[in-house]
Amino acid sequence: MKRALWRLALVPPTLLGITLCTFALVHVAPGDPASLRAGVGRGVTAEVIAANRRLAGLDRPLAERYLVWVGKSARLDFGTSLSDGRSVRERIGEALPETALLALAATLLAFAFAIPLGAFAALHDRTRGAALLDVALAILYGLPSVALALLALRAGAPYGAGRSSPVGLLVPAACLALPSVVTLSRYQRGALLAVLHADFIRTARAKGASERVVLFGHALRNALLPIVTLLGAQVPALLSGSVVIEQVFGVRGLGMLGYEALLARDYPTLMGLCTLGALFTLGGVLLADGAYGLLDPRLRREGAR
Repeated sequence: MKRALWRLALVPPTLLGITLCTFALVHVAPGDPASLRAGVGRGVTAEVIAANRRLAGLDRPLAERYLVWVGKSARLDFGTSLSDGRSVRERIGEALPETALLALAATLLAFAFAIPLGAFAALHDRTRGAALLDVALAILYGLPSVALALLALRAGAPYGAGRSSPVGLLVPAACLALPSVVTLSRYQRGALLAVLHADFIRTARAKGASERVVLFGHALRNALLPIVTLLGAQVPALLSGSVVIEQVFGVRGLGMLGYEALLARDYPTLMGLCTLGALFTLGGVLLADGAYGLLDPRLRREGAR
């Protein structure tokens, strides 16, 4: 309980630090949204650009702009998009379901394939089958997700289907999940190998427990603990990977929205997406902590002290 409360107490300052760094980086990056919106090189005067900067609040000091942004974002008001004048919250709300469903499908696929692959590699350690699996995973890990996505399109995968069909969701989710499958399966293999050589496993075998009971009743559950801790790390990886995957498959999600906002130097939209991504990442860490405690009762007893 104390551990959970301490984690929750760290969320606000962590979120504040993330948004502060991102706000500074976004605003010092090359490019002026006022000039881009006005259309430099088409006879636009400096007065028009200056007027656009005043309307967008870009003429104020950076610190003042950040404090104003913090005050509004605390009320979930991320401002108005510099691209189309719409509410940032509205634009994110339209794109969020697509990315959320894609990320959820990718996460389920990653764990569904990584756990049995890691278990197979651990149970057949130092065999030809495990060696071939290592080679195959290494090749797949070195193959960029965008290359897989383009190959899928070449093979006839639906473009721009999004949530309209199961295949339209499954194919981009599989491309997004592949790097996670490789990483998680390697962690699963190492964790299971360590558990299989533990004293309590030898004790269970000495008492006459079958290999099935040893594997599923004792080893696999304990080997899942390190994998669960990686759940929070999957959130930023999936969000960043969705930028490319959504571009290739024409999915109108957060990745596509962020890409367009970056090209337009749409600061409010970029900050709204950054805040949402940070919240998802911190939420994933808290969720992993909670799941870790459920799988290991010792942590619950320690946290209650």
